[in-house]
Amino acid sequence: MQTLTTPQLVLEPLSVAHADEMFELLREPALYRYLDYGPPPSLDHLRYNYAMVEAHESSGETTSFGERWLNWVARVAGELRAPPVGYVQATISVPGIAWIGYVFAQPQWGRGHAHAATLAMIEHLATHYAVQRCLATVEVENHRSSRLLARLGFHEATAEEAIGHTLTATERLFVRDLIST
Repeated sequence: MQTLTTPQLVLEPLSVAHADEMFELLREPALYRYLDYGPPPSLDHLRYNYAMVEAHESSGETTSFGERWLNWVARVAGELRAPPVGYVQATISVPGIAWIGYVFAQPQWGRGHAHAATLAMIEHLATHYAVQRCLATVEVENHRSSRLLARLGFHEATAEEAIGHTLTATERLFVRDLIST
């Protein structure tokens, strides 16, 4: 894993060392309105989870489920020891296909950080991991995330594209092909 940079952000590969900084950001209740999980119950729990993720990132190996986990913590570029503003992640479970996600602190919403970070990650996935298609699920009511995905070139999955994907009644699947077929 490598650090990714954009004009506005630095994306650092997630490590256990990020847990202390990320814990407070991830305690923000607004972040979980549309997610199917809640805030980390403790700092130790977050450290444990980050250790699991870091082990698979740094080794380059897949998980016991056959997945590759890739996670980056985002900071504003140019600010000395800037606090994290969020994170982006990708799970490659089938060669060429990545599920993506992102979480950014509420004070950062509307500043373009999620767009810049997610775009940098997608471009990196295409060039370094041979990802040809990205997928994301979004709750129907999460209009902000749906608009972000549309700006990133995603479209809502067709019935054919959704085959084999189990969604809840309140989820929508978004797809972006990274290469022309």
